[in-house]
Amino acid sequence: MTNEFAKGVKEEKNRIAEWMQAQQLDDQQIEAVGQAILSTQDNKGNNVKKIFLGGWGRSGDVAKGFAMRLAQLKFDARYLTEPTVPAMSKGDVFIVVSGGGESLTRPIETALKIGAMVIIVTSFLGSPGARLSDIRLVIPGREEKEEGASLSFFERQLKGIPAFPLGTAFELLAMVVLDSIIAELAVIKKKTNEDLKREHSNVPPV
Repeated sequence: MTNEFAKGVKEEKNRIAEWMQAQQLDDQQIEAVGQAILSTQDNKGNNVKKIFLGGWGRSGDVAKGFAMRLAQLKFDARYLTEPTVPAMSKGDVFIVVSGGGESLTRPIETALKIGAMVIIVTSFLGSPGARLSDIRLVIPGREEKEEGASLSFFERQLKGIPAFPLGTAFELLAMVVLDSIIAELAVIKKKTNEDLKREHSNVPPV
């Protein structure tokens, strides 16, 4: 390793931080997501509907993290592939994290047939998943279908474009946005970090 390597890493870190700051999110989309989540509890904080989350690959990891935080806020939130996931019912909420909006279309279709509300977190409004979903939260970051997607990482650096591979920019920004939603929900529910910590798993894995 050389100092030049470290310099390049730090420059890339700053580049992605600046890129994140420049991205615009839609207020109404964020409000719709928040209201959908809050609608799964009554005014006393009792769960009246379930929240299911799904994703594929690294987007799935983001969805799992969001499910964990929702559960720590006492929402009945489950990640779709867990073996203890209960049946989905009419009025439940299904949140899909998919940068390209092309994965999990069959689960989305099934959820809609059941009568669940489907929310997708994606970069592409025109994607199959976005077209199917009831609520769309657009997070910039995926560039496979955009001009410049075929540039080399060096060319991207020269142009000041984040050089993270594949959908990493989407996944990082999606995690920041979803954790920010958690923070706002915690304010509304008057929760502290200690409250969330008490709900965190305390049994070590085998």
